[in-house]
Amino acid sequence: MRSRRRNISVFSISALDLFAAALGAFILIVLVLFPYYRLGGTDVSFEELEEMVEKRRLVASSTQTEMSQIRALRSEIRLLDKQYKSTAENMSVIEDKLQEVLKQTSEVDIPEPPPIPEASPTPVPEPTVQPPRSTGKGVEFSILGIATNKKNIAIVVDMSGSMEDHTSKVEQALEEILSRMQPDNRFVILGYRGGPTYDSFPRSGQMQQASPANIQQARTFVRGMSDRFGGGTPTQSAMVRALNLKPQAIILISDGSPDDGSPQSIITNITRRNRGRAEIHTVAIGDYTSDKRLTLFLQGLANNNRGDFVGRAR
Repeated sequence: MRSRRRNISVFSISALDLFAAALGAFILIVLVLFPYYRLGGTDVSFEELEEMVEKRRLVASSTQTEMSQIRALRSEIRLLDKQYKSTAENMSVIEDKLQEVLKQTSEVDIPEPPPIPEASPTPVPEPTVQPPRSTGKGVEFSILGIATNKKNIAIVVDMSGSMEDHTSKVEQALEEILSRMQPDNRFVILGYRGGPTYDSFPRSGQMQQASPANIQQARTFVRGMSDRFGGGTPTQSAMVRALNLKPQAIILISDGSPDDGSPQSIITNITRRNRGRAEIHTVAIGDYTSDKRLTLFLQGLANNNRGDFVGRAR
């Protein structure tokens, strides 16, 4: 039998040796030329490159700091927005409760004061000018049937719409009061009408000396009051305002019942506020005998505060 021939490939071994030798030569060249690589391909030195890298690091660090501040501001804004929403919700709840309370309040019926028993009615004065209660020694001021020795006097005048029918009576009454003022008196005129709205002399609404010049200016003020008559009769508010001036005496002039409270409650409230410090005198203007409600109110207010009640029907 013929034996097989073996073919030995000399080329394969030679090619491998060639590749190995080429690789070794490439590595050797790289090692020889490595120190020169950083000097080639660019005109920038290594130190400049390091400086540029350092600057970029600083910029990156600054950017990170600014980003941190932005994130902190965003967090604070979110917190404030959350607090605002919480406050808005609380306000909404409070408004709802307030509306509910107002609704409940509007539904409450306020009872009228008990009527005065008919068995003992208060006598209604005749529509005539009553004489002064006292004209004896010690009384320095006596006018309209009112007698007092007090020096500081607040004159409270109803300027509601109904007073237009009694313009001349009001002006005459005020003229009589002003004509009896002495230089050592101090006075203020406080007019009131719906609102409440006030017109006063002097304009400051404070007491001033009854000098001839001030009395003349007060007369001018009185003549112009009728041009501003109008509205309702908030007598209680005007009396509280007058008491705050701390006068020694108050003269109230009105032609109608108050509309800012029941007459009896106003008498009680004003008397409690006054505590006997000031005399309160009252003057009914017009046909007061036909208005029992007004008469009882003015009489009660004067009687409870050491004052006189008089009527001016003519």
